[in-house]
Amino acid sequence: MRGPRTSPIWWEDAKTHLRNVDSKMGQIIDSVEFPPLQGFGDIVITLCNAVVGQQISSKAAESIWTRFIDLIGGEFNSNIVIQLDEHSLRNVGLSRMKIRTLKEICECAEFLRTVEWELLTEEDIQSILTKTWGVGPWTAQMAMIFSLHLPDIFPEKDIGIIRSIEAMQGKKDINQIELLNFAEIWRPYRTCAVWYLWRQHDADPVLY
Repeated sequence: MRGPRTSPIWWEDAKTHLRNVDSKMGQIIDSVEFPPLQGFGDIVITLCNAVVGQQISSKAAESIWTRFIDLIGGEFNSNIVIQLDEHSLRNVGLSRMKIRTLKEICECAEFLRTVEWELLTEEDIQSILTKTWGVGPWTAQMAMIFSLHLPDIFPEKDIGIIRSIEAMQGKKDINQIELLNFAEIWRPYRTCAVWYLWRQHDADPVLY
């Protein structure tokens, strides 16, 4: 199943909700409202892009992803990724662990593109995605946000989200319980809140 390349159908409702329940979030939305959340429309590309971006800055991730796409001919092709040797992939800046994960995702590409994700619960989706070696909860959440456009995904271990909420609360070293409690007011549109927490710090919108 190909995902949407446009913004989510619930996006305007989400912004209205967030403005109504959280004035600070409303101010953030007003300052960086456009563009809305979008994605590549392909869960395989989203997963691979998210793997490239694991534990590095968005600028570094973009640079590596650009070189990676150039290496495979300028357009993503999972079959080519499977065939590439490790040396070539290492030269674009990928670690051995990320190379293994990218190849395993691409080996599952046909399956991943035919799953009827809209019929599954968030827990079931995460369970399926994290069966692939190297795909953890955060990477699965990126797929649920950018490819599947689920409205209430909250990647609580994303460092950008943690730092943004710490700044909103005016405190450091917020724990996971405090983080989740703080974000509770944004339900059922925490995905939209997450997007704008990212946007206030990145001039270029994230695209996975």
